[in-house]
Formats: sequence, structure tokens, C-alpha cells
Amino acid sequence: MAEIIGVSSWILAAVRWGDWKNWRAYHATIVYFILIDALYYYVTYNHRLWSLAPTWPLRHELEAVFGEFIVFACTVLIYLGRYPVKGLRYSVLWFMLWIGIYTANEWVLLLTGTFTYQHGWNLFDSFLFNIGMFFMLRLHIKKPLLTYVVSIPTACCFLFINSIPIQ
Repeated sequence: MAEIIGVSSWILAAVRWGDWKNWRAYHATIVYFILIDALYYYVTYNHRLWSLAPTWPLRHELEAVFGEFIVFACTVLIYLGRYPVKGLRYSVLWFMLWIGIYTANEWVLLLTGTFTYQHGWNLFDSFLFNIGMFFMLRLHIKKPLLTYVVSIPTACCFLFINSIPIQ
């Protein structure tokens, strides 16, 4: 039930604050975000650092992952759609706000039992991960090709640092 409430909240937030008028401008970044997440689930299938643990009425992780994809689309529409256009200070504050939102959201998911950690991963690791994630989302909207080039060694370092076996 927590996943349904959470995804519904993100949908309502996106309806209210998302930049729907320019959704086409964000489409490639939404796809990038979802693709990176899907690759995480594929590559780490036997060695997850974090996992969704669906609660009633959801029965399968795939149902929860689908909800995650909806949340990611909503995130991009709000985060990038309302990104401050002038002033480094406002951009940094916006960036920090979203890192806080995602970290707090994950903390709530941990408390409700819909999210679990394995292999030494913890909330601080997720906080650091969120910094990189929101940086990459912003980079992707500005310089998508550079983002793909940077994503490859970043992903390899992530796998190496976390001792994720590749089979």
C-alpha cells in the first residue's frame, strides 16, 4: 500500500508542479533515467545493493519497479521543469533540495519496509548516490552525449567499488 500512496503522491506533485507543456524536451532524460535503473536491476540481479520489497496489494518486485519508473518521470518533469534558470545560488539550493527529497523519501520507504539494503549499502550511500544522480540528470538535459560518455566509466567504478560481480 505504501508504494501506491507514494506513487500517487508523485503523480499529484507532477500534475501540480511538472512542466507538462514542455514534456517533449524532457522525454530523452526520462528514458535515460529509466534505462539506468533498469540496467541496475539487470546487472545486479544476483548482488543487489538495494531492493524494493513490495507490500500489499503489490506482490512482485516488477510491479514496484513499474511504479518507480512513474516516479522517475514525475521527478524529471518537476526537477528539470522548474530548474532555476538564473543564479548559481538558486541552482545549488534546488539541487540540494532534491537530494534531500530523494533521501528522505528513501528513509520513509525503509521505515515502511518497502525498501531494503544489502551488501553493506546504507542511507548515507544513497545520499551520495543521489548527488551523482541529480547531477547526471541535469547534465543529460544540457549535454546528452557527454552524459552517456560519462555514464559508462561512472557505472564501471560503481560496480568495482561495490564489488558487484559481473556474470
